[in-house]
Amino acid sequence: MNMIFCSGIMPPELDWNKKVYNPNKPWKEWLQFVVEDKHDVIMQIPKFPHAHFFLMQYDEWEKIMDRQDINSDTTIVAHSAGGGFILKYMALHPELKVKQIILVAPWLDAENVQPNKFYHGFDLNNDIVKQTYCGCDLMISDDDAPYILSSYEKIASCAPDIRIHKFSGHGHFVSETLPEIIPLIKF
Repeated sequence: MNMIFCSGIMPPELDWNKKVYNPNKPWKEWLQFVVEDKHDVIMQIPKFPHAHFFLMQYDEWEKIMDRQDINSDTTIVAHSAGGGFILKYMALHPELKVKQIILVAPWLDAENVQPNKFYHGFDLNNDIVKQTYCGCDLMISDDDAPYILSSYEKIASCAPDIRIHKFSGHGHFVSETLPEIIPLIKF
């Protein structure tokens, strides 16, 4: 089994291209340690260029994702904007079938405010679940930002077969660890 972790966006001053702090880093690194040390899983962490609200370009992210080892034994974990990206990426690549997809507080611009229209050009539907062998899980917290909650509502209504895991008090899931994700992973 291999795993791919897709991070969310960040403000321009925290851009991947400048190789500085990533706000998704705490639990991402913890997850990588757990799956690689305890479960013999290799976790890829692609670095998407211009990973901030005003400069994100889907075609740039797609080129990076195309270089990853994606196969029937791949689990994809995606946080925030990375979750919306994976929904679009899989929809635009219907030939792909992966083991599992886990979306953590996914954002896909349900309000249509992202200036580069990063999330335009695809239909969100239940096919995302059909592109997995073990299903698709979505983690959401009741106290996340309104734009994340509206993205969750859109995903839940368009893809009713996604398994929803609701939490309270987890905000946008930016803690140092995320032990709640481990039981969801189909090792």
